[in-house]
Amino acid sequence: MEENYKDYDQEGLKFLSTNGRPIPGESLTNSPDTPYPWEQPTQFTELEPAIDALFIELTEPEAYHSLLNLIENEVPIGDVTQIVLTDGFQKGMWNPDLLLLLIEPTMYMIMALAEKAGMMDNVIYQGEEEDVEDQDEQLSSIEKAIDIAQDKIVPKARAGVLPKNIEEKIEEMTPPREPSLLEKPELQEDI
Repeated sequence: MEENYKDYDQEGLKFLSTNGRPIPGESLTNSPDTPYPWEQPTQFTELEPAIDALFIELTEPEAYHSLLNLIENEVPIGDVTQIVLTDGFQKGMWNPDLLLLLIEPTMYMIMALAEKAGMMDNVIYQGEEEDVEDQDEQLSSIEKAIDIAQDKIVPKARAGVLPKNIEEKIEEMTPPREPSLLEKPELQEDI
């Protein structure tokens, strides 16, 4: 059964075919002189320098206050981590493999920074509140075995998640103070 497309509105067909999306293969026609950041060699190829860069980025006053604001508004730490790491990937800072390796240290770093600011009760992942709360139901024989394994294995694994220098920097760090609305603004010199 052959349909005659000449009977249809040609402008409507054109709109439906493209609908504002790029034509398949259009990205292959981009100039090689101006590649996207993620199409170039990454800025970081090793885990520790990437963690150091993340620490510096997250502790800048503006980013730090935004981070605490998100956590205070109960945005899950997992979601904040995803935003931070995806942004770094899009800027060409790391490749997808290093991004996956950075998930756990970044989450611990964000939790430590929130704890340093006095926020102890954080949402780690979305749906955490909906988890089963009945202790008897949670502690079946399989889960008891998992708990035993976690007591023996996980503390050893967590001990090396963040490099020692980052742990020391978090301990020594004084959280930046958010300026008060009533505070007299600093005078900036005209250049």
